[in-house]
Amino acid sequence: MTFDILFDIVENKALENKTDLLIAERILEAERDWIKPLYDLNEFILELENEIGGETSKDNLTKLLNRYQKNGFVNSAWNTESVTILLEIFEYTEDICLKTVFENLSRKINAKK
Repeated sequence: MTFDILFDIVENKALENKTDLLIAERILEAERDWIKPLYDLNEFILELENEIGGETSKDNLTKLLNRYQKNGFVNSAWNTESVTILLEIFEYTEDICLKTVFENLSRKINAKK
């Protein structure tokens, strides 16, 4: 799913579930802060997995955040903010991996079409 489509869904409040809407808002916020331009959710997950060197679990994202902070935010201040926002998503879901969160959200949105 592209970020343009997700943006339209959030703007139009086209998600009935408030938790899904909050998750979508956080994803968009995190994407805006990511230093590299991204086109869709899949590209964002691939970028995160590349940065992490593994899956996008809460633990791995926390380690990535710590790595950014340890480096004094050199070339990573925006990505640090993005990862901080992504970690908030785990407050709204029982999923253990962002990839699963993104897939579930996409599936719900596509089912409404």
